[in-house]
Amino acid sequence: MKKVLVIFKWMLAVALLVVLLVFTNTRQATQKISLNEIKIKESADDFVNKQIVLNYLNEKSTLFDSVLMIDFNKEKLENLLASHPVIKEVEVFASQKGGVAILIEQKKAIARVKSNTEDYYLDEFGKKMQLCDHYTPKLVVATGNISAKNHAGIYEFIKEINKSDFWSAQITQIHFENHDILLIPRVGNQKINIGSFENIVEKLDNLYQFYKVAMPVKGWQTYSDINLKFNNQIVCARK
Repeated sequence: MKKVLVIFKWMLAVALLVVLLVFTNTRQATQKISLNEIKIKESADDFVNKQIVLNYLNEKSTLFDSVLMIDFNKEKLENLLASHPVIKEVEVFASQKGGVAILIEQKKAIARVKSNTEDYYLDEFGKKMQLCDHYTPKLVVATGNISAKNHAGIYEFIKEINKSDFWSAQITQIHFENHDILLIPRVGNQKINIGSFENIVEKLDNLYQFYKVAMPVKGWQTYSDINLKFNNQIVCARK
């Protein structure tokens, strides 16, 4: 008798599971999805917002109210949004009732490049990133004869100066001129020739000591050029 009761309970459980699956599949076959939420992760930048996401989805003819839940492909939507030039990562969530939520993390720009032919950003991975029509962050600007081969050097230099509150505030521009790299400071009218990014930590240390020791005595407006190209040497030209 006990065995019969156990078998009956198992059969009842299986039957209930089948009913539940049929009910779920039937509901998904008729349930339409709806976009309930677009959330942008908190960031210091403002490259993307909810309206930009909605406009992008409309441009790509992505509709929600007419799509059945059974036909909804969240991976496809994630890949579509990830193709946007300022979006870094996307997660899409769909509830059993057809509600869709989108979580977006935007890219971070670390420098702006204004070469002789192009104008764009470098992102936090040193990759090229297009400008944004509605938002312009305050960044170090790299100018002059710049190509893709210079991106790695610019990227590493920005990472280095961002370690220091002083240098991240003091350096406003990197200019590529012939075979030299010039730094343009916020304080002082000098052109600082570092030659290349090689041994940049040592060059910045030498420049900092020069600022600390010589500038208070000679004055910030005394020199027009500071040359750090040569190892352990600082060569200055007076105005």
